[in-house]
Amino acid sequence: MNSFYFLACLFFIVISAAFYFATHPHFKNIYGKKEWNTWTRRVFYWQGTLAVGSLGTFAVLYFLRTAAVVSF
Repeated sequence: MNSFYFLACLFFIVISAAFYFATHPHFKNIYGKKEWNTWTRRVFYWQGTLAVGSLGTFAVLYFLRTAAVVSF
């Protein structure tokens, strides 16, 4: 069970970081500096980042388990 938590945390961090580095400059340019500094835009952005990281982690672990690469 420890390997499951380790893999889940690792995949979550990697997927979330990839999403952040791929989309952060784009959204910052779209909203502009003044609007980006308001808390509402940032909350929605980080909410989306957490959702993508969680769903991506679930999908990767599901496919690894289905393909019998790992067993939990």
